Amino acid sequence: MSAKIRGLGIGILIIGVWGAMVPFVGPAFGYRMGNTPAWTWTESGVTVHLIPGIAAVLGGALMLGTVRSRVRLGTLLALAGGAWFILGPSIRPAWAGGGGMMMMGQSVWSQIAASVGYHYGTGVAVAILAAYALGALAATDRARPYDAPATGGSRERVSTAPSTNDRVSV
Repeated sequence: MSAKIRGLGIGILIIGVWGAMVPFVGPAFGYRMGNTPAWTWTESGVTVHLIPGIAAVLGGALMLGTVRSRVRLGTLLALAGGAWFILGPSIRPAWAGGGGMMMMGQSVWSQIAASVGYHYGTGVAVAILAAYALGALAATDRARPYDAPATGGSRERVSTAPSTNDRVSV
């Protein structure tokens, strides 16, 4: 794959690790959401942070490969992880017994920092990078026309360069 798609995959991988680990590591540095101490496994930590983070990390890792179908699967998996980061906190009460929204912080600014760093900003960054990579893949698909395989053979690239018969003399 192109260096652009690999770079996007690395970015998604890094952001996915952040999103998966921030509820467990963040409180050790004073960056917390609510009053959960560091390295405490909670239902919300797993379902709203760890699982979408793993989806983003796996998606980013698949994007580093060379097989086009796996790269495409990686972009879709990362896009799903980003959407989960964004939507998870809002729909969590549906599966958590309707306990209300997640506690984000004490002051307005700590609530903003926690919601952007823990969920929304992480999800938007992953989703934007994955969508851009998916678009780049689609653009390279259009730029590389292929002949349809005749009898189950491999697909051959069609030359788009002009041949000597295509030249117009004046």
